[in-house]
Amino acid sequence: MSQNQWATFSGQQLASAYAQEADALGAIAMSPGFGNLISHYKDYDSYLDALNADSNHKKSVELLLKNNGVIDTAVPTKELAQLFCLAQIAACCELFKGSKIDAMQMNRDGMRALIEQGTETLRNIPEIPLITPPDQYSESQRSLLNGINIIQNVDTIRVMQVLKLLGLINEAASKTQQLSLGVGNGYRDLYGIHQSPKITAQQDGSRVRFLFETEERQASHTVLIDNDPVYASHFETLNSEEGPRVLALNTDADQALQTLAERQKTGGIALRNLVLGLRLDHRMIPNSASFLQSIAGVTDMEADLVMTIGAGNNLAEFEGRLKCLDELFETLIASGHKPVRVLLHGKGSSAEQRSRPNFGQLAYTSYQILYCKLKRDLLS
Repeated sequence: MSQNQWATFSGQQLASAYAQEADALGAIAMSPGFGNLISHYKDYDSYLDALNADSNHKKSVELLLKNNGVIDTAVPTKELAQLFCLAQIAACCELFKGSKIDAMQMNRDGMRALIEQGTETLRNIPEIPLITPPDQYSESQRSLLNGINIIQNVDTIRVMQVLKLLGLINEAASKTQQLSLGVGNGYRDLYGIHQSPKITAQQDGSRVRFLFETEERQASHTVLIDNDPVYASHFETLNSEEGPRVLALNTDADQALQTLAERQKTGGIALRNLVLGLRLDHRMIPNSASFLQSIAGVTDMEADLVMTIGAGNNLAEFEGRLKCLDELFETLIASGHKPVRVLLHGKGSSAEQRSRPNFGQLAYTSYQILYCKLKRDLLS
C-alpha cells in the first residue's frame, strides 16, 4: 500500500489493526518469562548495550546468520522467538504511549478491551478520499491520519528493534545523518526510526501498573524524498519549520539524489550514514546496481542500509517487491558486502507468503527486512 493509498484506510480497519497488535502483546504477557522481558524496558538502552556486548548473544546471532545471512522466522528458534517478543513489546510502547496498564490486565482479553475502549470514536470515521490533500483534512480525518501514523510507527519500531537486538545497528540518533526514500508524509522516518521504548512498573497500593512511554529522538539531520505531489505543501512546511534538521525533496529519487549531492559539495549537508527505504515501491529501483551507485554518491565511507517491503496493492506488486530485494541482495553480495535478510512471513508460494505476515496486517506490516553495512569503496 503506497503512502497516499493509506487515505483509503477506514477507522474500523485501523481499530482492527490496533487490536491485533495489542493481542500479540497480551499473548506475550501471558508467557512465563514475561516478567523478565518487561524488566529490560526500565533502561532499554543499557540493556541493548549489555546484550550486544555479551559473547553468548554474539554467538547466537552468528548462528542465526549462518544461512548466508538469511534469517527465516517461519519456524523460529528459542533465541529468535525471544528477540521478536522483545521487538513487539518495544513496538507496543508506541501503541500504548502514555497509558498506565494494570498488571492484572496484561493478557489478551485485557489488551483487546483497552483497544476496544480507546478506539470507540475512531471506528466511525470513514475512509479519506484519495484526492484530498493532507493540509485540507477535517478534524476527524486528521484524527484518523494520526492513528495511521501510530500504526506505521509500530511497524517501524518493530523493524528497527529487530536490527538493534541483532546488534546490526548501534549508531546514536545524535550522530545519524539520515537519508529516507519513498517516505510519504515522513512521519515514521522522522519520529519512528530512533524512538526508544520505556516501561516503568509503578506500585499503586497493592496493585502494580505499567507506564508505557517512548523516548523521542530524531536524527541529527534527515533528508526525506518522495515524489507524490500530494505532499508538496507538506514538504514546504517541513523545510520551513524544521529546515536546520530536515531537507524534504518532493521529486523523483534520481533528481533528489543529484540535488543532495550538489548540496553536499557546497558543504552545507553532511554525507549520509543511514539510508532507509521503508515498505519500498520496487518501481523506485529499476536497476539495483545503478541504485546502489547513486546511494554511494551521497553516503559516508560506511553507512547502514535498511530496506523493507510491504504487501503491495496486489500479488503482482508483492512479487515485484520480492524480486527487488532479491536483486539488491545479490548485487550487494557480488560487490563484496555481507547483507542480512530477515523474512517476516510464512513459507509457501508468493501468494501464501503475502497472506501470512508474522506480525500485524497486510495493509501496513513489513514482510522482509534487508540490512547491509554499505562500504562506499565497494560500490564505486
